[in-house]
Amino acid sequence: MNLVNIAMSGLNANRVALDVTAQNVANINTQGYSRQQALMASLGGGEHDNFSAGLGVEVSSIRRVTDEFLIKQTWATQSQSAYASRYSSNMSQLENTLGADGFSLSSGLDTLFSALNDATVKPESVPYRQQIINESEALARRFNTLTESLSHQHKDMNDQRNAGIAHANSLMNNIADINKQIVETKGTGGNPAQLLDTRDNLIGELSKVVEIKTTNQADGSLQVTLSSGQPLVLGADAAQLKAAPDASDPYLATIQVEFGEHSFATTGTLGGQIGALSDYQTSVLKPYLGSIDDMAKALADEFNNLLVTGKDLSGNAGQPLFSYDPANPAASLTIIDVKPEQFAFSADGNPGNADVLDKLIAISNKSVPVSGFGSVSLNDAFSAMVGETAIQARQANADDQAKLAMNQQAIAARDNVSAVNSDEEAANLMTFANAHQANMKVISTANQLFDSILNLF
Repeated sequence: MNLVNIAMSGLNANRVALDVTAQNVANINTQGYSRQQALMASLGGGEHDNFSAGLGVEVSSIRRVTDEFLIKQTWATQSQSAYASRYSSNMSQLENTLGADGFSLSSGLDTLFSALNDATVKPESVPYRQQIINESEALARRFNTLTESLSHQHKDMNDQRNAGIAHANSLMNNIADINKQIVETKGTGGNPAQLLDTRDNLIGELSKVVEIKTTNQADGSLQVTLSSGQPLVLGADAAQLKAAPDASDPYLATIQVEFGEHSFATTGTLGGQIGALSDYQTSVLKPYLGSIDDMAKALADEFNNLLVTGKDLSGNAGQPLFSYDPANPAASLTIIDVKPEQFAFSADGNPGNADVLDKLIAISNKSVPVSGFGSVSLNDAFSAMVGETAIQARQANADDQAKLAMNQQAIAARDNVSAVNSDEEAANLMTFANAHQANMKVISTANQLFDSILNLF
C-alpha cells in the first residue's frame, strides 16, 4: 500500500532530521561547530498516474549552515587582532624596560654631571674625582645592561618567529590533509560537515600567525595563500615557510615560501603574529639599539676628546676615560683603569684651574647626532626615546583593543548564523518528534484499513 510507503518515507526523513538536531544539541558548546539542517524534498507520483498525490518525502541533503563571507571576516579580523596584540605586547615590554630605574640613561647622566658639578668646588679633591669615576662606571653599566636587555628581546623575537613558522607549517600540513579527506568524502557521497569545521578552525589558527587569503576549489578543497599571493596550501599539498637569516644581523630574517622544488620570496608585511614580530624588530627595536649605540659613542668621544687636552694633578698629559668597541659601543662601553689623580681637569696643569672640567659639564647640553632623533643632547635623546615609546605603546594598546573588538564582532556575526541556538533546536526537536509520531499514526491507520479489508472475507 502506498499509504504505508509514504508514511515510512516520512518516518525515515524525520528520523534523519532528529539525528541532525541531536548532533546540533550535542555540539552546542563545541568551538567552531556549524549547525546542520536536514533539507527535505517531496517525492513525486507516477508519471502517468493523475490520482497519485506523491510518494512521500526524502532528505535531499544535510546542509551545513554557514556564510562564507562571515567566516572570511573572522579570519581577516583574527589576523589583524593577532598582529595588534603581539605588537602591543612588544611595545609594552619596551616601555617597561626603558622606564625602569635601573635602565634609565637619563638618571645615570644626571648623576654623572651632578658629580662633575660637585667637583668644581674643589677640582683637585681626590674624593670628588673618585665620585666621578664611580658615576662614570655606573653610567657605562647602565648602557651595558640596557643594551643587553634590548638585545635579549631582539633574540626573543627571532625565537618567537621560528616557533611561529614551525606552528604555521604544522597547520598547513593539517589543512592539506583535511583538504584531501574532504575531497574523498564528497566523492563517496558522505557528509564532510565535521571536516569543514575542522578545516575552518585550522585556517583560523593559521590566520593568527600570518595573514592569509582563501579560494574555494570545485572539488571542495580550499586554496590558501599569503595576502601577497604566495601559495601555502594547494589541494592536498602544503608549502613550508623558511626563515633566511639576515647577513648583517642573525636575529633578523626574511621569510621564504618553499613549495615543492619552488621557492618564493615574500614581499611586504606578513601580517599576523609573525608580521608583528618582524615589523617591531625592524621599525622600533633595531633602530633604538642603534640610537643607544650612538649615545654611548658620543658620550665616550666627547669626554675622551676633552680629557686628553688637559693635564692631571702631576702635570702629565690627560688620559681618556671611556673605551668601547666601535662595532657595538653601548654593550662594550666601559671606563679605562684611571686613578682620580690622573683626571686632567686643567688645561695648564694648575690644580685650581677647572677649565676642562667646565667643558665636560657643558657636554650635558651639547647637541650630538643620534640616529632617529637628530642632533640633540644625550639626556634629551633618551627622554625623547622614552616619550616616543610611551606614545607608541598607548597607540598600540588602543589599536589592540579596537582590533579585538572587531574580531569579537566578526565571531558574533558568524555565530549568529552558524552557532547552535538551544531554543531553536528545542523547537526543532518538538516539530520533528511530532512529525515522526504523525507518520506512525498514518501507518497505524493503514494497518487498520488493511485489517478491515481482510475481515470482509
